[in-house]
Amino acid sequence: MSIAETTISTENEILKNSLLNLIKGIQEDPDNANATFRAKSKLEDGFLAEVQTRDFKFKSDEPTDLGGTDQGPNPVEYVLGAFAACQEIVIKAYATVLDINLKSVSVEVDGHLDLHGFLNLTDQRAGFTSLNYKTTVETNEKDTKKLQLLEELSVTRCPVLDIIQNPVEVTGSVTYI
Repeated sequence: MSIAETTISTENEILKNSLLNLIKGIQEDPDNANATFRAKSKLEDGFLAEVQTRDFKFKSDEPTDLGGTDQGPNPVEYVLGAFAACQEIVIKAYATVLDINLKSVSVEVDGHLDLHGFLNLTDQRAGFTSLNYKTTVETNEKDTKKLQLLEELSVTRCPVLDIIQNPVEVTGSVTYI
């Protein structure tokens, strides 16, 4: 076994143990499954927004042809990126627990949006009308049952895909000061 293979094997064992400990902790106390994620954003200039989540800050902006200054991805591009990254993470997590050695995982995703809705020109919905993705998994795994299970889990257990596919209760308000 090469040094690179040993390093990957060690990293996978650490990841697997972390995931199994997380599962065990939730099984022992179901309240441990409740997680809250937060983000806040402030419009800085034009369509340029500064977003913060945990200790991370990033910019969101519109491309110039939509009136922005193109200083960062726009919000719908972040949704696409979040979906792609979530697919990769879910596949890595389950592959690790299933002892499937991954060489690489990548996702390409296209979101189709009709600007009529966003611009209030028709009753067309403002969000994506469809998404199309292609996930490529490079592995030397030959067990087709494991690979089929991994594919099923990537579709049924991906939080961002679930958010996109299913209605989410949203509450909120607009305050004027």
